[in-house]
Amino acid sequence: MRPAQRRLLFFSVIFLILGSVGGGFAGKSIGRKSAERTAKKAITDAEKKLEATQEELQAANQLLQDSGVINDEETRKRLEEFQDGIPWNMTLVNTVHSMEEGYVPELTEVENGLSVDARIAEELNAMLAAARADGINPYLLSAYRSIERQAQVFNDTVQSWMEQGADYWTAYQNTCKEVALPGTSEHGLGLAVDIVDNSYTGLDAEQANTATAQWLQAHCAEYGFILRYPADKESATGIIYEAWHYRYVGKEYAQKIQASGLTLEEYLGEVY
Repeated sequence: MRPAQRRLLFFSVIFLILGSVGGGFAGKSIGRKSAERTAKKAITDAEKKLEATQEELQAANQLLQDSGVINDEETRKRLEEFQDGIPWNMTLVNTVHSMEEGYVPELTEVENGLSVDARIAEELNAMLAAARADGINPYLLSAYRSIERQAQVFNDTVQSWMEQGADYWTAYQNTCKEVALPGTSEHGLGLAVDIVDNSYTGLDAEQANTATAQWLQAHCAEYGFILRYPADKESATGIIYEAWHYRYVGKEYAQKIQASGLTLEEYLGEVY
């Protein structure tokens, strides 16, 4: 099992155990033996789900190859760009491609006490300034997150789903479509930001209708950013449409990716 898969399994098991034996089930207390049985079952279930995911990934890769898409001329030309390695600004992080263990970028503070990779701060500030000059009111809601902070966001989202009536496993699955597991989030790279409209800060479908979201989608590539999780691309990214999540890839690649209509995964010839 690859290190990235071990880390993903580890975090999955931790969250499953926490959800099973914590206070999530109406505060009911369980005994030590019951907790041990629950933990063992959680580990077994997680291992089975990981194996199933690996099989699905292999099948998806085979389907992609059989379809000829991965061998077409356009794809080959794109992949030739990276024959000497993927540049830092195009690093792919998702549930399959986790972050390098222990990686922490050199950070620069931008707005609202938030920080990003120092290499993108100038372009981010320029984009926000340009939006405001055009009468738009963007609000930087989230930027770099540590592993610990990502774990907190993930757990809080699971708890929110459970408070709405979902059982733990349903809440966990729903959360995975909205929030990346620790170690698999672009926020950990310091290259991703969540930007909302100052008049509406909800992270939901309505955000797409705000002036900020519409301005960013039209102008983000000019500053090296892409809308990371577009509409109708969940099958490619594994994440629902997020009109607020922008990722820095550099001006050259941002313009190419935007023009192609592809996600970062698709542009790199990968699957999530």
